[in-house]
Amino acid sequence: MITIEGTLEHVIYRNAQNGYSVMELSDENGSVIIVGNLPELDPGDLVRVEGNFVTHPTYGEQLLVERCTLTAPTTVRAIERYLASGIIKGIGPMLASRIVARFQEDSLRVLEEDPQALAKVPGISLKGARKMSEQALEKRELRSALIYMDGLGIPLPLASRIYERYGNTLYGVIQKNPYQLIDDLTHVGFRIADEIARSSGLAEDSEFRIRSGLHYAMQQALEGGHIFLPLATLLEYSEKLLDLPEGPILREIDALHLDKRFKLKDVAGVPAVYLSSYYFMEAASAAKLRELDQAFPLKEADVEADLARLDEDGSLQLEELQREAVKTAVMRGVTVITGGPGTGKTTIISAMLRYFEAKELTVSLAAPTGRAAKRITEATGRPAQTIHRLLEYMGAPEGDDRASDGLLRFTRNESYPLESDVVILDEVSMVDLPLLYALLRAVIPGTRLILVGDVNQLPSVGPGNVLKDILRSGVFSTIALTRIFRQDERSDIVLNAHRIMEGDVIDTSRSSRDFMFIRRRDPEAVRDVVVKLVRDKLPDYVGAQVADIQVISPTRRGPLGVESLNPLLQEALNPPAEGKKERRFAGGLFRQGDKVMQIKNNYQKEWTDGGRRGTGVFNGDIGVVEDIRFFTEEVVILFDEDRRAVYQYEEMGELELAYAVTVHKSQGSEYPAVVIPLKNVPRPLVTRPLIYTAVTRARRCVCLVGDPTVFQQMIDNNTEQRRYSSLHLQLQEL
Repeated sequence: MITIEGTLEHVIYRNAQNGYSVMELSDENGSVIIVGNLPELDPGDLVRVEGNFVTHPTYGEQLLVERCTLTAPTTVRAIERYLASGIIKGIGPMLASRIVARFQEDSLRVLEEDPQALAKVPGISLKGARKMSEQALEKRELRSALIYMDGLGIPLPLASRIYERYGNTLYGVIQKNPYQLIDDLTHVGFRIADEIARSSGLAEDSEFRIRSGLHYAMQQALEGGHIFLPLATLLEYSEKLLDLPEGPILREIDALHLDKRFKLKDVAGVPAVYLSSYYFMEAASAAKLRELDQAFPLKEADVEADLARLDEDGSLQLEELQREAVKTAVMRGVTVITGGPGTGKTTIISAMLRYFEAKELTVSLAAPTGRAAKRITEATGRPAQTIHRLLEYMGAPEGDDRASDGLLRFTRNESYPLESDVVILDEVSMVDLPLLYALLRAVIPGTRLILVGDVNQLPSVGPGNVLKDILRSGVFSTIALTRIFRQDERSDIVLNAHRIMEGDVIDTSRSSRDFMFIRRRDPEAVRDVVVKLVRDKLPDYVGAQVADIQVISPTRRGPLGVESLNPLLQEALNPPAEGKKERRFAGGLFRQGDKVMQIKNNYQKEWTDGGRRGTGVFNGDIGVVEDIRFFTEEVVILFDEDRRAVYQYEEMGELELAYAVTVHKSQGSEYPAVVIPLKNVPRPLVTRPLIYTAVTRARRCVCLVGDPTVFQQMIDNNTEQRRYSSLHLQLQEL
């Protein structure tokens, strides 16, 4: 690690969004270019930087800064250089020389505190001296604050943000409740705030620390898919996190309950803790579902007659159970239809659409993701849209994915409900509790709600276990489809998906046209086969574009994780070429024509679709790098549904290459062919729902590459990571 202390001469480049900067720093030995995530600095600032030299292919040697500290000049020479830099408006090299000649080491104190004395310097009026003193005091306050925070171990970029937010009140915030930073500043979490609290001497059993730790624990639970935590689990986690005994933690849990920020309730006889907003969402969703579940005043014989008239030409092609599903959906307020691939879910949706259209009822057809909506549109010939678009998403507060209570903000709600007689929601297994709640708010009593999904797929990425809880409640009319229909009886994708679901042994030594296992011993050989399949074999084999062949990996990391496979596939499928733009960002190299995926919800991101405009690009959305605009530092991404969004360079961390995606990210999508590498899969991911979800993403061909033992182990392991949710109990209690 190299340390340089010097004067900032010039700010060459600064990205105000993420702090990435290129600056020139000089000391007695000359000048050096420093780069990195730096605070906003002015020419003349004295700084101490620590880092290592790196060589840029174009700009040569630079110091990549890991730590930056603002310092104060102490010697006469340093003070003169500092003032001569122009850091104080009105003071140049000549005046700086006069000031230092008159006041020597006392120059800064006079400048900051004694404008009367400063005005005695030739060329400085009393009015000018007062303005200079004001500037110098501001600089001193900033410098003092940054030096104070540096002593607490707060990195300079964060310290600058803290000063910008609080000014001189930061001392009180840090000393009394540094956990306030979590609420007031983005990208400050509990662990960062806790380090600051420890450095500032805050008591370990402070109520601020315990409450913040408890909120952190509950947020971690939400990220794990839980709606609540058993009290014992929360206590165990919090005791380890805070290194405190149970007593003070229980005291603050009770206090948070009294403040209505936590909800304490017994769940199946076990004391449980919810964030109040999520308890409310769950309870309100249960109440609304029960309210919607009314019987319509229709006779079954009349519905049968209507279906018979629609099917006079035999075009409905409904088997008995499918016909029962349509009748149930017509006669009940809430209907749940579940089934695996090839069991006729799409056929039922198409028949329901025809029935409701014949009755001149308005139908909204929706799915959680753009790809799922596109797929159902192609299958039914009727327009489908994402739930976000259906509800007219209106954005969240600046910098927030969601509001602090976890609620999504939509134009459509109880005050401005959907004008639909029927709402059909596909891929319900992907719907989390906040999205279900948002939808139900916009659905009025008297509307038919039809939920369609595959209960054997992975649950939603977000919190809750919506589809399984609704089924577990046993209070709604449910049609479970198990039979594979004629058109899919010869599909080994469908047959093997059902074998996986049943936990059967699959003979991997026998390949068929649409389901094959290619054995390879080591990860490098697996990678070679994956590349050849995607680039050379499968496009012609299934009659699809290379971009439509999807690699789905069980894991992000490791030699066969998406982080390793994506650069490899990028070089094979979209190599560099003359005239093809590319640029390296913190997340890796992006090239014109690359297949990319949005990896976090950005509810503010604007997009255009022809003459239409909207906001919101969501986790899992797939697009292509259409252009890289070097001059304006922008990247243009063309997403599915012809949505075109422009990303600033600093926003590119929201995107990653998508030649390979994880199983979770593939949910709701369907591809002509899927390639699944199976070797050295981490034990927690060796599960039946994971491999079932991966296999069922393919329409025409599945190629598994690697170790057949891992494949069978996944089939055999039907254990699921438990999710603490109570929607089913709330439904039963009403």
